[in-house]
Amino acid sequence: RYLKIPKLGYVKTSKTGVLQNTKIKRYTVLLEPTGKYYLSLQAEISEPEKYSLTGKRVGIDVGVADLAILSNGLKYPSFDSSYFEKKAKIWQKKYSRRRHLVKLLVLQNKNKRVLCPRSLESFANWQKAQKSKAKYQAKAANQRRDYLHKLTTHLVKQYDVIAIEDLKTKNLQKNHHLAKSI
Repeated sequence: RYLKIPKLGYVKTSKTGVLQNTKIKRYTVLLEPTGKYYLSLQAEISEPEKYSLTGKRVGIDVGVADLAILSNGLKYPSFDSSYFEKKAKIWQKKYSRRRHLVKLLVLQNKNKRVLCPRSLESFANWQKAQKSKAKYQAKAANQRRDYLHKLTTHLVKQYDVIAIEDLKTKNLQKNHHLAKSI
């Protein structure tokens, strides 16, 4: 249940079973804007198990309406995280408004030469909006990442050879109507 890390001590974790016969080479501690800490480990492990061969081949075409269309006609729909994106947009507006007001108050204190001027970090309402905005953005990003990981793992298990169309996505993203879906 715990992982002992030099200079940090014991860290509570849920994935200790995976790390039983491994040697940890390097670690990185990351503080997310949501206020959560994440630990990334670089570990030396034995050879991972390989998937059995299926003898199947497939080509993948990236689409705008659908995320991927396979050469055998199977379609994978685009990921929809509109709920959390909408919430993040609302909190982004609140965050921007509150930050603007805080900056004005800080400038007023500076101009009036107040004895104890407040800094940006002393305003809790602005920080609350920042945390909420980050929470919803992270939730949408995590769901999108989970969907893509599950999809790619499924494709790798099903097919031996996967051919993907070569797209210049940078050029396609210049079209502002399609940039987000691409």
